[in-house]
Amino acid sequence: MENRNLQEKNIETVKLVYSSFLKRDFNAILNVLGQNVEWGEPSNPYNPAGGTRHGHEGFLEWLRIGREAEEILILEPEKFLTDYDNVAVVGYTKCLAKPTNKTYETDFVHLFSFKDNKIVKFQEYFDTFAAGEAFRK
Repeated sequence: MENRNLQEKNIETVKLVYSSFLKRDFNAILNVLGQNVEWGEPSNPYNPAGGTRHGHEGFLEWLRIGREAEEILILEPEKFLTDYDNVAVVGYTKCLAKPTNKTYETDFVHLFSFKDNKIVKFQEYFDTFAAGEAFRK
């Protein structure tokens, strides 16, 4: 039963990340991130937010770059899958690349890894070709 409670708690933490992101309550997100969190999305020569960053400062840098580069029009987490230390979120997003004014749509998987009730790793998987084409001038 303890593992089930931990899994449910981790899912609730991830849902808090999404709701806080949409409300722009970034301090609430920082509160659930480990100090040395690894935050990453696939590298892409056209997407300025691509790559992996570390710690709270790295997360805030990713956030700043992302907000300057694109506007998230739709962010729909649809399914939450979990084991003891990880939550995978399957969803859909639509974004506007600000430098080109082009939109792209993609399904995604976000993988959150936990240690000591904190998110210690986030990795995003999505259609990098679609995103790259939207950013490419």
